[in-house]
Amino acid sequence: MPELPEVETVRRGLADLLPGQAIMRATVFDSPKSFPNSPTDVQQFLYGAHVTAVRRRAKVLMIDLDTRYSLVIHLKMTGQLIFRGANSFAGGHPNDSLIGELPDRSTRVQIDFTDGSRLFFNDQRKFGWMKLMPTDEIEN
Repeated sequence: MPELPEVETVRRGLADLLPGQAIMRATVFDSPKSFPNSPTDVQQFLYGAHVTAVRRRAKVLMIDLDTRYSLVIHLKMTGQLIFRGANSFAGGHPNDSLIGELPDRSTRVQIDFTDGSRLFFNDQRKFGWMKLMPTDEIEN
């Protein structure tokens, strides 16, 4: 299970890479519990949204969007976020997911950005989740 220092390391890495990115689409791979969001909300508040900030509260990560919604993420036991861009990659654990082909068998959600970069939410045990929520409903 990622502990607080690891979650903060993920936050810092993503905070350097994600702000300003525009989300083009999200793909869920055979794991609806990992991304329990209505298609209407995804279409209205996620697609086309720009990332404004990456925050953390305890072990929960929040990717704030300019639509006043946030992607709220809990990695649980085996979750990891891997960013792959044209000239950079970050996140993950030191295993095949970090350097191998993605998506792989543990990929639950893939977020594509308009510049061609991608954010992969991998979770071998399927306990982690990524929820789209109104930012003002998230407790501080």
